[in-house]
Amino acid sequence: MSIFFIYGENTYVLIHDNLDSVVGWHKTLIESGLLFESNSHEVTMMTGASRLSLGNELNVMLWLNYIFDPYSAYVSNQVMIRVTAFVGFVLLLNKYTFAKDLKSYVFMIALLFSLLPFYPNFGISIAGLPLATYVFLNLRNNVATKIDWIILITIPLYSSLVSSMLFYIIFVGFVLLYDVIKKNRIKELFIGLFIFSLVHLIVNYRLIDLLIFDPDYISHRIERVSDSYGFIRAILISGKHFVLGHYHAHSVHLIFLPFVLTMFLFNVVTKDRSKAFVGIMALNIFISIIYGFWSYEGIVLIKENVTWMNLLNFSRFSYMAPFIWYVLFALSIRYYLQNFKYKYKNKLVIVLAFLTLVSIIIKSDFVNEYKKNKITYKEFYSEALFKKIDLFIGKSKKEYKVVSIGIHPSISRYNGFGTLDGYLPIYSLEYKHKFRKIIEKELDKSKKLKKYYDEWGSRFYVFSSELGKDWLNTKDRALPISIELNIESLFNMGGRYIISANKIVNASENRLILEKIFEDALSPWKIYLYKIDHAFY
Repeated sequence: MSIFFIYGENTYVLIHDNLDSVVGWHKTLIESGLLFESNSHEVTMMTGASRLSLGNELNVMLWLNYIFDPYSAYVSNQVMIRVTAFVGFVLLLNKYTFAKDLKSYVFMIALLFSLLPFYPNFGISIAGLPLATYVFLNLRNNVATKIDWIILITIPLYSSLVSSMLFYIIFVGFVLLYDVIKKNRIKELFIGLFIFSLVHLIVNYRLIDLLIFDPDYISHRIERVSDSYGFIRAILISGKHFVLGHYHAHSVHLIFLPFVLTMFLFNVVTKDRSKAFVGIMALNIFISIIYGFWSYEGIVLIKENVTWMNLLNFSRFSYMAPFIWYVLFALSIRYYLQNFKYKYKNKLVIVLAFLTLVSIIIKSDFVNEYKKNKITYKEFYSEALFKKIDLFIGKSKKEYKVVSIGIHPSISRYNGFGTLDGYLPIYSLEYKHKFRKIIEKELDKSKKLKKYYDEWGSRFYVFSSELGKDWLNTKDRALPISIELNIESLFNMGGRYIISANKIVNASENRLILEKIFEDALSPWKIYLYKIDHAFY
């Protein structure tokens, strides 16, 4: 965490599905003053967005953005996520895994788990699973305290139901069902799961309102088409997930995977085997199978005929995998230390932990973004550069809208410009079709972009067939482009300027006038500001 404080805004921060989207959503929602407005209320600063598009107000991450500036909120979120992960795992392992003579390993495993490159916008959806499991085990064993109940109510305020917690709730529900069959005492576990689920529903009331009480609203997601594939590829994807994990749920377990599998096999062949070890490994394998087969052509065919299966993405059980892998690592260490007798056996565990730590550092957002893009938080948003653009235009930003080419629209939006383009998890199908008219000629030039927009569509960008999905056209490599846009549609939707990272060589053919080129020594962008020809006014 020290890098956030040492480098400040000059640190490298995850761009994909983060700076290009969620960070800007929070800022937009707070600046719009629409925190408690109805779902359908339009967000004028980001045309196409409604209040529903920008998430729930009963969310700790949004509150952090309300209290602090966006960067400080981001850092605070990172720290809170990791403290929660560490404390939760320490509590869980101390009480339910390690005996007193093995307590020193608790902090090692908890530390490794807490340093994983968690996707920050899930809050504690993954990082909080050890803490949630600790509470539910206390409920199951009828030893829960008042603090456990407080934690149970608090977790939904800092996690994502649709991304992770819904599937964790389903898992706990199966545990409850098992206890019912075994005739165990289930009162506290049942009440706890009921409250946990209820609070999640309250926090996500906007989504519930959309699904149940607003059937007339048609989301762009209705046009989504899932790719399907054959049996062999499904097996390969399952195997890849088991070994390498998921992009938004990194487990970085490859180093200790052979150790875990070896200890598991030893455990299986012994008479005094651990049922918990076997059960948790089986669960982990099953999760990878679900992940790999969710888009298998046979399952896709079933989903097309069974409506409720399209409402839930069961492959997201995979978000539980990081937690499960570190539980398995803990169980493997316990089994190893209890059953293998030789002088330096502890050193193997230390070496595995150290190498895993190195792998986690290499996988960190800081290192990855440095290697991949070399664009810092401050450089990405380039506030000083966009301030120059604002001063040059010299009008109230409420009077006009802009679109971007070659860079993410979130940059313009973060800097206060009203945008027609953007990236949203949910917006109206009507707007998707309306915006498409602007870019239809460019989509026709690229099957890949056409499929991307028509069959997914959460990014409604001004696509260029020459640039494809490259939206980080820094000044050291941005090439001139030729593009065909429906400028009349752009104008009719309120667009007046194009903020482009690339020179448009056929600007006059698109009825565009180059107003000025903007550069800043501290910014990676070179911005060509184009204005729609006065003939349209």
